[in-house]
Amino acid sequence: MFSNQELNRQYNRIISLISSTKNFEPDDEMRSHLTKYICVICSGFIENSIYHVFYDIAERSTEQSVVLTYAKSQLFKIQNTNSKKIRILTKSFNPDWHDPLRDFLQENNRSTAINYILKERHNIAHGRDSTITIRKLEENLSKTIEVIQYIENIT
Repeated sequence: MFSNQELNRQYNRIISLISSTKNFEPDDEMRSHLTKYICVICSGFIENSIYHVFYDIAERSTEQSVVLTYAKSQLFKIQNTNSKKIRILTKSFNPDWHDPLRDFLQENNRSTAINYILKERHNIAHGRDSTITIRKLEENLSKTIEVIQYIENIT
C-alpha cells in the first residue's frame, strides 16, 4: 500500500483494530470506547505518515547529510497535522506542489476528513464528548490514506 514499511505496519494495525471493533454491537459501550482509542491511533498515524513520507522525499532528494539531518529534525516537531499544516509543509518542500495538493484535499472532502480525525482526537484526549463512530472514522481514514498516498507520489 505504502512505499514505507513502517506506515504499512501502522496502517495494518489500525485496519485490524477497526475490524475487531465492528464485531461489537453498534450500541455497545465497548465499541464506542474502542472507536475513540482507534481515533487517537489514527491521529498519530497521520503525524507519523507526514513525517515518514516527507523524510523519504528529503532522502531521495539529497545526498547531503546536513540537509537531511535538518529536515529530519524539523519533521519530528510537527504535531496536530491538520490539512493546513500539511499544505504549508508541502509548500516548504516545493512551492509547485502546494496548489495541486490543495485541490486534491478539497476534492471528496479529504481536507475535512483529516481535520475531523484531529478534532475528535483532541476532544477525546481532553476528556470532552465525542460523537465519533467506527463507520465515520473508517470513512475519514480512507480519505486520509488517499492524501498520504498522493503526497508519497508527488515527486
